[in-house]
Amino acid sequence: MKINLRFLLVLLAVYSIVLGIRVFWLTQKNGFHVDEGMTIALANYKDYIINKNYEYEKEYTGKEIKEESFGANDSFSDVISDIKSLWKDNRDPPHTNLYYSLLRISLTGIRSADIKPVIFRGAVLNLILFTVSFTFFFLLIRILFPGSVLLQYTAVLCAFLSTAAISNTLFIRPYQIQETMFIVLSYYFIKTMDLQNGLFSGSKRFIVMQLIFYAFITGITLLTGYYTVIFIGLLGLYAVTVKYREKRYKVILFYFFILVMGLITAKVLYPGYYAGFGSYRGTETIRTISANVTENLKHSTAAAVTLLKDHFFAFQAIAFCLLCAGYIVFKKIKMTFNRHALFLFLAALLYFIVTLAIAPYKILRYGMPVFPFFVILPVMLIGSIHVKSRKIAAIAAVLLCCCFLPGAFNKNKIENLFFDKPAQYAFAQDANTPVYILMFYFRDWGYTATWKYGNLVPYLNNDQKYFFIRDYSELDSAPYDEIYVVIENIPPLQEFTNANFEIIEEFEIFTGEPETPSGLGNYFICKKVRKKPKV
Repeated sequence: MKINLRFLLVLLAVYSIVLGIRVFWLTQKNGFHVDEGMTIALANYKDYIINKNYEYEKEYTGKEIKEESFGANDSFSDVISDIKSLWKDNRDPPHTNLYYSLLRISLTGIRSADIKPVIFRGAVLNLILFTVSFTFFFLLIRILFPGSVLLQYTAVLCAFLSTAAISNTLFIRPYQIQETMFIVLSYYFIKTMDLQNGLFSGSKRFIVMQLIFYAFITGITLLTGYYTVIFIGLLGLYAVTVKYREKRYKVILFYFFILVMGLITAKVLYPGYYAGFGSYRGTETIRTISANVTENLKHSTAAAVTLLKDHFFAFQAIAFCLLCAGYIVFKKIKMTFNRHALFLFLAALLYFIVTLAIAPYKILRYGMPVFPFFVILPVMLIGSIHVKSRKIAAIAAVLLCCCFLPGAFNKNKIENLFFDKPAQYAFAQDANTPVYILMFYFRDWGYTATWKYGNLVPYLNNDQKYFFIRDYSELDSAPYDEIYVVIENIPPLQEFTNANFEIIEEFEIFTGEPETPSGLGNYFICKKVRKKPKV
């Protein structure tokens, strides 16, 4: 009993460390990625930012705009109505309704015009999902490395000290729940792989219940994102290969039924699931892999190496692995590893590389869900040393933790903080001067890119006056001597031209987004102008 209590206390201490780091960084998060702004609007089933522009010739306060864009009704019937609407059509084809529905529940009652309460509610959801990730990853590691609590503690600590895993929790998008379900699915998958006859023992009812349970887990995993089919496909390929060699053909059939039932479950829980494969993101994926194969592979490989180096296999981690490998060779230690563990590491690495290759943007978010699995490699090395010397293995475990701790506290390594972002919106710091906003109209596509308001609206001043215009000539009727004019900076840039105003101040607004072909990067310019005196 004492051993069990000590075991749980140490595990709780490890969890407290990785949880505390996330809570600390969440308190530093002051801004949104443009997609996070869209996420809030989608979850609350708002029209503004998603598919509706703000009214022209209407005076708004910043508070009104933010409440109309992000505010959530707090009645139970409104929550159910929004979730039902998300089930019918979440209005975001590249993603399903799952994360948005959970976030809608988390945001219940938020009508605040301030960004911090919204961040807090989104953070609570992601921290709950992270806790599930931590729990099941520990259970998974216990299966993979059953002989040593040292390896188990080291694995869960270092896995979630990864700056990619931390950044994932800070990102109010579906990638945290994708990480969670990858881990949950892997845990149950490995459990079934190790069963000899357990899948088919017991009554028919028990077998059916197993099928339903595993199908549900698979269906939920599918709903966390469309790239999950790659990860699930790798698990399926491994299962078929292993069970075919073992001549256990009934088990192969069992996995096949799970996949089919999982796909049906995904369709039931989100009727528009299959349509997502043919969405604009699907078109972008096809264009990415077919336009210039050689150049794309070159770019993707370079991005994969850079992201792995920056967020997991940094110089010190690589040096650690080489040092351990050298010790194993020098001492002529026989490598011991669980084949399932090696597979999960390779599957995560392959998923990361393939996803970057087919993704239109070579950025961290697409690979964040599998980063915890990368800890398996160094832990396997420590495990081999552990057979020869527990003392050396303990030292190696401490060194591995030291490899990850500095990065976990380095703000330059943590993504999705945007702690300096609000300061860029200087016009919102002068509540007495009204703001006129001109958003670019895509004539070829026939719409205004309203989603880009997600990078502007969260930072508006509650008490400031805002107007939306289609043309600079509308400024002539402005009843103010001095105003700010905010212009979207995307080619072709619509230069400010109005003979009745002179520019007295000009500055760019850096949104903190990566540069991409769709213009997520620096795309706002602000000009403070003054009416010219009449002659």
